[in-house]
Amino acid sequence: MTTGNSGNTPAQRIGHRERDAAVERLRVAAGEGQITFDELETRMEAALAARTAEDIAVLIADLPVPAGTPSALEPAPAMRQAARHSSVERLGVWRVPEQIELELRHSSCVLDLRTPPLPSNGVRIQVDARHSSVKLLVAADAHVELANLSRHHSATKDRGVLQASSWSGPSIVVSGTLHHSAVRVLRPGDSSVGRILWWRRRRRAELIAASARSRALPPGAS
Repeated sequence: MTTGNSGNTPAQRIGHRERDAAVERLRVAAGEGQITFDELETRMEAALAARTAEDIAVLIADLPVPAGTPSALEPAPAMRQAARHSSVERLGVWRVPEQIELELRHSSCVLDLRTPPLPSNGVRIQVDARHSSVKLLVAADAHVELANLSRHHSATKDRGVLQASSWSGPSIVVSGTLHHSAVRVLRPGDSSVGRILWWRRRRRAELIAASARSRALPPGAS
């Protein structure tokens, strides 16, 4: 799986201390009514599985800013992901950039554009896919444009497109080229969304369990 910062600068890795600090801050926020307990559960899972400082930052970005820290995050940099015989996933809470480039070869990609706030100028996704699939999880009434995709023995699907007639928020524009590939827009109520989130929860649970086991082992133990 390919995740994390896709720019030229390597993402700053974090450890158990940063994850535990994020979890504690989320618990306090829930106790003060700043987030719901459902949000707490989702964000805690993401915090415990976080790999970089950016992964943590997006989980607490909408909480009251402690004194002495910046009041807002800088705009997210453009994201570029290339995958060969693998998968790309951005699920849950993350910083959605205005520009996303996907180069997929015999691979799959899932982008969750439901929970995170979209950039005010919208999101532009450039796809170069061969023998690959792209799934976009969006809000029920989100406006998604697929007309600019060039299709070669490929397909696009958005069963809920009629629900988007009253959408006034940022648009999601998908362009590029598909060769023997597919782009599918998934909205609430689509059974595929439930399957994707089930697999996500399962992987998160496995990561959390593995992390707990590694901390319980004495140094040098295998």
